[in-house]
Amino acid sequence: MSEMKDYYTIKKMNGYYRIGCAEKSFGYLITGKDKAALIDTGSGFGDLKSAIRQVTDLPLYIINTHGHGDHTGGNAQFDEKIWIHSSDMDLCRQHCSYAMRKESVERAKHSKNYETGEVCNILPEDFDEEDYCTRGTGNLVPVKEGDIFALDGATLEIIFTPGHTQGEISVLYKEKNLMFTGDTTGSFVWLFDKDSTDIVTYIKTLEKMIELNAKEYIGAHPPRVMYLDDLLLYKHAAEEADYSK
Repeated sequence: MSEMKDYYTIKKMNGYYRIGCAEKSFGYLITGKDKAALIDTGSGFGDLKSAIRQVTDLPLYIINTHGHGDHTGGNAQFDEKIWIHSSDMDLCRQHCSYAMRKESVERAKHSKNYETGEVCNILPEDFDEEDYCTRGTGNLVPVKEGDIFALDGATLEIIFTPGHTQGEISVLYKEKNLMFTGDTTGSFVWLFDKDSTDIVTYIKTLEKMIELNAKEYIGAHPPRVMYLDDLLLYKHAAEEADYSK
């Protein structure tokens, strides 16, 4: 069952909450007994902080899987530290700059539904463009491979998974063996951007994730969870693709 929290749709899943919105970028909320963790903050067009606080009032860890604006744009709504890999801090600053936030707003005003071809404005009715564009990154602090966030009943481990960006991380929910992968896996993965790694690095990342053998691999964009067979297909595609074309 889904519940609307103003701009956001929050759906209770198996041990976590999935936070969806018109931006088509999911965030994930995991609650323990004494703390909670939010994985990615989306573009932040809506009041994400209020949506989260309608679900839990626990002290909050906030983790960015990488620095792109559709995962970090909501950071500045929170007073808490924002945990992100050091290799993506500058990328986050770039994507949360006034100019790039302005670009995100313009895209949102002319968002296209690729199934219907319809173009519409997905911004909330009370959206304040100038306030949004001047928000910045939030309080960024570095996180690294192996760091643990203990929520009392839920243990999250940081896994370094570069490819889509230099500092991309995934978050392993150890008790349930669920891996939140950001943009490391999905129906499409950008590897052509100047901030991406080479294909060899990305294949090594996939091998690492396959070896972990998570029960589910949960991406930031596809609504369907992924499984080990999906990662094996991604690895095969990465190895077989002709990058000269």
